[in-house]
Amino acid sequence: MPIFRGTGGSGDASTDAFASQVNTDAQTATTKANEAAASATAAAASATAAANEATTFNSSLGVSASTLSVGASATASYDSSTKVISFGLPTGATGATGATGATGATGPQGATGAQGPTGATGAAGSNGSDGADGAAATIAVGTVTTGAAGSSATVTNAGSSSAATFNFSIPKGDTGATGATGATGATGATGATGATGAGVAAGGSTGQALVKIDGTDFNTQWATVLTANQTITLSGAVTGSGTTSISTTLSTVDGGTY
Repeated sequence: MPIFRGTGGSGDASTDAFASQVNTDAQTATTKANEAAASATAAAASATAAANEATTFNSSLGVSASTLSVGASATASYDSSTKVISFGLPTGATGATGATGATGATGPQGATGAQGPTGATGAAGSNGSDGADGAAATIAVGTVTTGAAGSSATVTNAGSSSAATFNFSIPKGDTGATGATGATGATGATGATGATGAGVAAGGSTGQALVKIDGTDFNTQWATVLTANQTITLSGAVTGSGTTSISTTLSTVDGGTY
């Protein structure tokens, strides 16, 4: 851009040289301004990244504390992998007892306590007036039943409290043990004459006796029995050869043995 500086005007050599220098300086200034702007943009981006990292660090930073024994030294450590700062705080020694504080305000009234023991018996009051005569109560026996042996006796009131009717259930006793045999009673009166029996079979002769035919009552017959010194004769044919011996024992009515 031409600049007029008095005489000479546009086309003057000194004027053109100056104008060229001004143009060069302007371009240099523009370049520097662009570089400054780029540097400012980079600085702003770096600041933003640093702020974001600080925010992230602050949000993930953790703190832990543990109690150490009395007299131990306090500790502090940082774990970069977990971003946790750990503190060890020693327990302080027990301090001296402080002065007694001022009396506090009166508290609210407490709950009612347990009932106290019964007091001594008071003096007897005067007698009241007699009440009206009540109706006379009645008692009556209702039913009486025998319960089973071993059951419980019961009494129930089938009436009312003023007119009672009692029903009883009384169990019978268990059968007692057999008593001792009593004394023989007096001889009874003679009974009536019985019917005529079969009696002794008719017949028979000297030396005979009545013998049972079978187990039926009175079924007897006359039979001859042996007596002492009586001969028995055996008859009949004997066959064969050799010696035959006959031996027997006979009982007789007179007690002899043969």
